[in-house]
Amino acid sequence: MLIIKCSKNLSSGRTKIKSKIQFIVDSTVDLTEELYETYNFVKLPLYVTIDGKTYRDTPEELSNKKLFEIMEETKTLPKTSAATPADFLEEFKKAEKNGYEAIIITGISSTLSGTIQSATIAIEMYKGPLDIRIVDSLNLSTGSGLIAIFGSDYAKTDHNLDEVVAYMESLVPRVRTQFIVESLDIIYRGGRISSAKYLLGKIFNAHPFIQVINGKLEVTATPKGKLMRALNHQYSVFKKDFKKGILNDHVFITHAVAEESVRYYCKKMKDKLPHGALKVTETGSVISAHCGPGTIGITYIVK
Repeated sequence: MLIIKCSKNLSSGRTKIKSKIQFIVDSTVDLTEELYETYNFVKLPLYVTIDGKTYRDTPEELSNKKLFEIMEETKTLPKTSAATPADFLEEFKKAEKNGYEAIIITGISSTLSGTIQSATIAIEMYKGPLDIRIVDSLNLSTGSGLIAIFGSDYAKTDHNLDEVVAYMESLVPRVRTQFIVESLDIIYRGGRISSAKYLLGKIFNAHPFIQVINGKLEVTATPKGKLMRALNHQYSVFKKDFKKGILNDHVFITHAVAEESVRYYCKKMKDKLPHGALKVTETGSVISAHCGPGTIGITYIVK
């Protein structure tokens, strides 16, 4: 895996959760291993099936680069599936054994995956003492990851469980997740755009600009021509929000084998943010399966 860094990653009773809460995120939050370790997040993998084999969504089993190679070789699209209730139950038991009093689960939007439903079923099945809550991010990739990170930071300031959940829920409508798709092929074959839009897009070399709105993926612009035009469109949206005000502790550039685009954004963005705030991550195999190589996104939270 090629890693590009703009800068170092810096990492009814009231339940005190300063050191007694376990955050469980799913693998689609697309954080770096360093961030998972820094925040002590449990990462629950989703699954990818391609060419008759099922993989867990981990860099060790199926990196985005390996996935794209298999897709190219087999000319097939992968299928993705949610984490199971059994996966969640296993982590509940581990958290209980490790002395935690509460769990907060967040990850990919309930409108995009059955993972939240699996977590809900697991909670209904669980008979232990843990107080387990779900925060539906209505987002994906590092947009969901931001909610987990800010929630964890908030929990460390000695707030109780209800307060932390309420704070995380308040962030949900303020997360901005947007990305540029370099090629139309995968989103067309996955049913995200119509045949007419696909054909016109191919003729005019369009690069869809996709935003997450109310938990759904919406194509809000289709810059045509060179990729740089699309990159500049995405950057202009970020710059407009930046001028209005964002939470600049954590801003992500997340990509699927798009190193040149990453370097371009790092150069433009790194001096606008505090040291260590701008972080670069790669999409896992689940997110990559639906966007394709060359995709690049910017995620942040507005004030």
